[in-house]
Amino acid sequence: MKTRLLLIAEPGAARNAYMEVLRSLDVEVDCVGSPAEITGRLADAFYSGLVVDVPTMIRCECGDKNRITRCMERFPVLRVMFNPDAGGIRGLSQGGTLRHNRDLADFVEYECRSFTARSIRVARRREVVFNVVLFNRPDGAEGERTVTINVSEHGCFIFTINDWRLQSPAWMVVSEFEDKTPVELLVRWRRPWGTEGRAPGIGATFESMTAYQYVQLQSIL
Repeated sequence: MKTRLLLIAEPGAARNAYMEVLRSLDVEVDCVGSPAEITGRLADAFYSGLVVDVPTMIRCECGDKNRITRCMERFPVLRVMFNPDAGGIRGLSQGGTLRHNRDLADFVEYECRSFTARSIRVARRREVVFNVVLFNRPDGAEGERTVTINVSEHGCFIFTINDWRLQSPAWMVVSEFEDKTPVELLVRWRRPWGTEGRAPGIGATFESMTAYQYVQLQSIL
């Protein structure tokens, strides 16, 4: 099985440069455009290392940077910058090697290949299809009829092609629940339409549900 890495970089010349080098190193690479999407992706797959574009991290407007930092601490991390006028890609790995410049090849070979891939999932997700109406307002107006792709006791992935903002609230009414009280959600990550071989949608955590809904969810899971 190939070593799998997660690249956190905004679209642009820097991301393209990182991807070109990483693809030449015989590794699998997934990419997100914002640190706010890290936790959702790390809960969705197993990785052996993270490559983080420093300008992307600096410009992040995440509401919970401490949570993102805690997630990153569980993986080998290389912080990189791209400057075509000053040697191209330069990187600093965390830990005891911060004073040394590192390139991507060294990071992959000496830190990632020997690191057992892991995720940060704390609750197993199951492929459960709920018929839901998804709302961006608590009053239940102008809902989108859709389905869940998978569900855990803490959250779910919902199929949608709409452009949801990270860290925004959402509500859904689950057809299969006897109690139709809207379940409050928080959008943690998103996968846009057009991602090859992957369904578009949002990963969301359950922020509020009734006790009866929770019991019914547990019985289904």
